Amino acid sequence: MKRLILGLLTILSISTAHAAEGTTEAVPPSITLGVIPGGNPENLREQGLALAKELQAKLNIPVNIYISKNYAGLVEAMKTKKVDFAFFSSSTYVFAEQQAQAKVLLKKVWNHPYYYSVIVTPKNSGIKKLKDLKGKRIAFVDDKSSSGYLYPQVALRKIGLQDKDFKEVAFTGNHQASIQFLEAKKVDAAAVFSDDEKGLEGAWEKFGTDKKAKYRILWMSAPIPNDPFCVRQEFYDAYPKITHTLMFSLIDILEQTRNKNMYSEILGSRDLIPATSKQYDPVREMVKALNIELKP
Repeated sequence: MKRLILGLLTILSISTAHAAEGTTEAVPPSITLGVIPGGNPENLREQGLALAKELQAKLNIPVNIYISKNYAGLVEAMKTKKVDFAFFSSSTYVFAEQQAQAKVLLKKVWNHPYYYSVIVTPKNSGIKKLKDLKGKRIAFVDDKSSSGYLYPQVALRKIGLQDKDFKEVAFTGNHQASIQFLEAKKVDAAAVFSDDEKGLEGAWEKFGTDKKAKYRILWMSAPIPNDPFCVRQEFYDAYPKITHTLMFSLIDILEQTRNKNMYSEILGSRDLIPATSKQYDPVREMVKALNIELKP
């Protein structure tokens, strides 16, 4: 599986021992944060380098960004200790919790603490309800994406549709690519996110290049808890103070930046707020309903 580790060109020369000045807690030689390319991969890469630099300056510890090709790869990276912290999707967190001992710390907030899964189609497609999708082409993000696959699967199975009932199923890797498939008429419908329940802040609005294009929402999910920021439990047990310092550093960075879109691909665009494992119970129920095996 292709992996990309983004390290800073210049490592701070300050001794890492200074990072824990006044404490007896050990200091890790470096920290790696894992992210998934859910939107624009190039923006993610640029933002990742900038964020790593800011965190490194605050912590006095070398910080790397690990960009995984897909959801399963990021779970595996935490399991094999290649990453210490990671931004997961809500469903990927359920996998990571069981397989990689991920501990939730924070969750992203874009415009709201929750988001939605939607299935959209161009208004001129002739498709007016979910059942009309039978025999059509559809784009999903990844088979472990909450809004880009799993939640839509619950809705589709309720009306008797499975992947085999479509003419073609495309897994695009990220929401931007799914919208690009839709605009290029490679598919007839796409399962993507919406930040609001009216569909005014959907992926097609954020990533669409044809601003005159009109879309019909065929289905929308119940609210889904936003993407969590997690730590590997073993790392947390060894470095609890460093973990909390990094948490609050991320919150401060997002609060203090004048340009709220500066790190939007990674941190969201409004806030990072504390999260608990219990908040993701509805996601666990969805995973159980689909009888999904929790394996990469």
